Amino acid sequence: MNFESLSQKLHTRKGFRIGAHLLFWLSELLLSWYTTIISFNAYNNFNDHTIWQLSFINTLNLVLVYYPLVYVILPGFKKGRYVPGILGIVTLLILYSFVNTLSEKELMITCDHCMQQLKANNHDYYQFLQRDLLNRLFAKVASMGMLIGLIFSISVPLVIKVALQSFRQQIAAVKLAKENVELEFNFLKSQVNPHFLFNSLNNIYGLILKNENTKAAGTVARLAEFMRYTLYNSNNDKMSLQKEVQLLKDYIELEQIRLNHTHVEFDIKLDDNAYELPTLLLVPLIENAFKYSADSPGTCIGIQLSTRSGQLHLQVSNTIDENRQLQQTGGIGLQNLKKRLNLYYPEKHEYHYKLTDKDYTATITIEL
Repeated sequence: MNFESLSQKLHTRKGFRIGAHLLFWLSELLLSWYTTIISFNAYNNFNDHTIWQLSFINTLNLVLVYYPLVYVILPGFKKGRYVPGILGIVTLLILYSFVNTLSEKELMITCDHCMQQLKANNHDYYQFLQRDLLNRLFAKVASMGMLIGLIFSISVPLVIKVALQSFRQQIAAVKLAKENVELEFNFLKSQVNPHFLFNSLNNIYGLILKNENTKAAGTVARLAEFMRYTLYNSNNDKMSLQKEVQLLKDYIELEQIRLNHTHVEFDIKLDDNAYELPTLLLVPLIENAFKYSADSPGTCIGIQLSTRSGQLHLQVSNTIDENRQLQQTGGIGLQNLKKRLNLYYPEKHEYHYKLTDKDYTATITIEL
C-alpha cells in the first residue's frame, strides 16, 4: 500500500479512519507517559499508576479540544463566523484548563506520596497546589501558560492533518490536470467529429446550389471560427464569458441551418462580460438539445443564459424526437460536462434535468 492509497483510505473509509485516529491517540498516550518518566519534571518521581492516570487524562483532555476545534470551530472561520469561532476557542481553552486543574486535585492532592515528592523536589508547585480550584484555574488561564502548552500539544495532530490535506490536494490537482486533458480530448472527439463537419459542409453545399452565396460565405466563416476556437482555445484553462457566448452563437447558427421546422430561441442577459468560464463548458448541453430534438412542425429549442451578481444560469429545453432514445445518463458530452462542473465548481453548482413524454429540460446554476 503506497502513501497515496493510504491517504485516500484515511479520507474516504470511515472504519479505517477511526482506527487510524485511535492508533494516533494511543501513540500520543504512550509518548506522554514515556516523556514524563524520562524528563526532569514534577511528575517523574511519582508511582507508575499515577503517571499513567495523568498521561491518560492529559491525552483525553487534548482529544476533547482537538475534535471540536478541527471539525466545528475552524470550518466556521472559513465561512466567516469569526465571533462564534473566537468564543469557541476561548471556551475550549477554559474547558482544557478546568480538566487539567481538576485532574490535579483528584490525582495529586489526594495522593500523599505525590505531595511529599513535590514538597521535597518542587516546593513552588507544591505551594501552588495548596490554592483552591478556582484560584488555580484563574492563574493558569490568566498567565497564558495553558494556552501556550495547548498550542504545543495540539500542533502535532494539526500538522499531520494539514499535511495529509495538502498531499490530497496536490494529488487532486495532478489528477485534475490529467482529467482535464482527457475531458477536452473526449469532448473534441464527441463535438468536433466528422459527422458534425459533414453536416456543416453539406449545408454549405446546399446553400451554394441555391445561389445563396452570401449566406454560404457567412456559414464558412462561422465554421472556421468555431473550429479555430475549439482547436486552439480549448488548451486554455478558462476564457471570457463573452467569447464562450460567441462560440455558442456560432454553434447554434451552424446547427440551425439544417433544421426545417424547429424554432430556436437563444435569450442572453449578462450583467457583466468580465466573467470567465472553463473553455467549451456549456456547449455539450446545447449540443444535446439539437441532437435529440425532433425537427417537425411545432417543435422548438429554447436556450436562456443569464448572469447576475456572480451567478450563471443556463436552461436548455427541447422537444424530444420519439424516434431517438434519450438516455438520462447522457452521452460523452454530458458526462464530461458533469465531471468538469464537479472539478471546477465543487459545491458551487447545481445541475438538474426534467424529462417528460415530449420535452427535456436541463438547468445549470454556477457560482462564478
